[in-house]
Amino acid sequence: MKIKLTKYQQIEKDIVDAIESGELQSGDKVDSESTLKKKYGVSATTVRKAFNDLINDGYLIGVQGMGTFVTKKQMIRGLTSLSFSDELLQQGYKIDMYVDKIEEIVNPGIAEKLEIPPDQPITCVRRVRIANGEPIAYQSSFVDNRLFSVDQAMKIHATKSFYKTLSDCNLAPDWVNENYSIREVNDGHIAKLMKIKKNTDTFFVKRIAFDSLDKILEYAETYFNKDWYSVTVNIKIK
Repeated sequence: MKIKLTKYQQIEKDIVDAIESGELQSGDKVDSESTLKKKYGVSATTVRKAFNDLINDGYLIGVQGMGTFVTKKQMIRGLTSLSFSDELLQQGYKIDMYVDKIEEIVNPGIAEKLEIPPDQPITCVRRVRIANGEPIAYQSSFVDNRLFSVDQAMKIHATKSFYKTLSDCNLAPDWVNENYSIREVNDGHIAKLMKIKKNTDTFFVKRIAFDSLDKILEYAETYFNKDWYSVTVNIKIK
């Protein structure tokens, strides 16, 4: 038996269907309250109820003085893969990468995190992660230069994946430890590449990757655009 929807439920369904079919894209403005009142023959209260539900469910966002818009699709990190690229692909994103800088550095603070001598050269790979044409993260990875040279790191231009590049050099990580916090992007260059304003809050993730012998392979820092990123963790009690 077909369940008859209330007016506000019908408005919600039609908007969600338009989003899921691609008729409405991220950032598109939806019909105004007055337009929907006439279209469905309902009151302003009914339209507002539909809008409020869709905003609470994450489909829409209201901008004062401008209207109501389709929200950006977030990358929901399920922590199901060590590779960020793999998780994006699993969720149906078209991925790309802009390599900002590949260089050899000496940094005692980073060296300490890698548990190597303070004067040991480090290979640093900085890049912008892109999903569906939008920059969603700025990542910096650091590896002992004795394990992974700048020349080897250059292969990332072809692989479009840092971990694929490591794997091609027989350096695949076995497990990782991650720390999440909120941090402003104070670097104007990074903010510009992420298409956000300087001093904007982001999810800041520090990652240490280990090999199968529990030796540190990589230290990484990532700024995630908070409009594009969230984390879901499943916890099961035995």
